[in-house]
Amino acid sequence: MAGMMIAMTLGMMTSLTTGTILAILMNDLVTSTIISILLGMLVGYWTGKWISLMASMDGMLAGIMGGMMGTMLGAMITKPITIVAFVDVIFLFIVLVLNQLIREESGNKKIIGRLGNDSFVTIVIGTAIAGFLFLYIE
Repeated sequence: MAGMMIAMTLGMMTSLTTGTILAILMNDLVTSTIISILLGMLVGYWTGKWISLMASMDGMLAGIMGGMMGTMLGAMITKPITIVAFVDVIFLFIVLVLNQLIREESGNKKIIGRLGNDSFVTIVIGTAIAGFLFLYIE
């Protein structure tokens, strides 16, 4: 069950983020939809194939759905930097929670290195980058 959740989460968030960013940059709904769906399907399949065929299928279908939703979101917004920063922060938060799920399922809960939890470092750096984009580029 956790493997299906991992494949679905990564497929959906990858295609959602990619679709939003590509729709803003390209201003072409068709091309950005196709690219984001294909990338989401690839990530969903690749992460699910190590678990089961059902997990791969679930990841691919989530990639299709996220690619369409992300592209529609990117095409309709009026403040692109705000929504890109928001989607990036959500993506980083989801990856943090997903990393905790993987550690919980694998039984590896020890803290790594002097900096503590590497997920925490990742989320802090990602939030700092998104904050920089939000404050200084808009």
